[in-house]
Amino acid sequence: MPATDDRPKPATLLDVAERAGVSRATASLVLRGTGRVSQPTRDRVLQAMTDLGYIYNRGAASLRTRDNNVIGVLVTTVTNPFFAEVIIGLEERLGELGYVCLIANTLNDTTRQDQLITFLQETSVAGVVMVPAFGTEPAAIDTLTARDRPLLFLTRRIGDTGNLYIGTDDITGGRLATDHLIWHGCNTITYLGGREDAIARHDRIHGVRESAANHGYAPDSLSFIASPTNARGGLAAARELLQSGTPIDGIICHSDTVALGAYRAFHDAGLAGTVKVVSFDNVDNAELIEPPLTTLSSNPRQLGRTAAQQIYDELNDEEGADTTLFEPELIIRRSCGCHSPRPMANP
Repeated sequence: MPATDDRPKPATLLDVAERAGVSRATASLVLRGTGRVSQPTRDRVLQAMTDLGYIYNRGAASLRTRDNNVIGVLVTTVTNPFFAEVIIGLEERLGELGYVCLIANTLNDTTRQDQLITFLQETSVAGVVMVPAFGTEPAAIDTLTARDRPLLFLTRRIGDTGNLYIGTDDITGGRLATDHLIWHGCNTITYLGGREDAIARHDRIHGVRESAANHGYAPDSLSFIASPTNARGGLAAARELLQSGTPIDGIICHSDTVALGAYRAFHDAGLAGTVKVVSFDNVDNAELIEPPLTTLSSNPRQLGRTAAQQIYDELNDEEGADTTLFEPELIIRRSCGCHSPRPMANP
């Protein structure tokens, strides 16, 4: 039987940060003697380094920040219009900063994601930006953080790992969507689409319930149907709603692509243009369908650019936010019942 290696794993900078109760970025600033860090915080970080026996590998850090200009990017699928726009913004800003992207699709498959993480490790990318596959466990990303490689989560956070995170304020988004439909006089509201285990769906539904309660709506005025976050999922969810006998008044779609499928179901049922719909994402084609979609925009391209800047700052020990939440903006068109649409933007 082969011998097992029972030696403890060397401490990482993330271990130091967690022990000191600070972010990884702050621990990095202390390590390099840069940035404005209070003396008590500096002392805690230095003590944590001593307690854990942390050894700074300057050679590896030099390779990451000076000789390697590749950022690994893992997304569930680039066919999702939202993530496609995020990646455009990410590539734009990284290019301006002298970096290039190595992009791979996990297809929401944790086994495939593990294989891609191993590949990124072997190629020694400078840092990683990832949209974690559903079901990802914190242990699955340990290999990325074990070598002090900066890791940024996009739109989905994995546990309390202390890594960088950029997403949207989905609770506010759910509340804004519901407020608007209630303003239009909707007596019932159905949330269509999104996986049952999706954090974004959970947070948006929290906002939906909060808004409904604030307006005195009874819990049974709300209904929720989960589905894959694509057009076929929206079609299936809307057909399920139609068959359920639930009164159809106001609809909140988990994404613009879900709304596209729901539109088809309502068209087939002879309800085209009569159901009030609000969705999320504001992808490029949202204003091209009929009626044009009222949607919550988190500016995906700018989200990507911000992610690029954030991981660049981490690589270069510059001070920056560890967590960034984009505030959603309600883009009013005609799908919600408003009849004074903004003119369509020029291409």
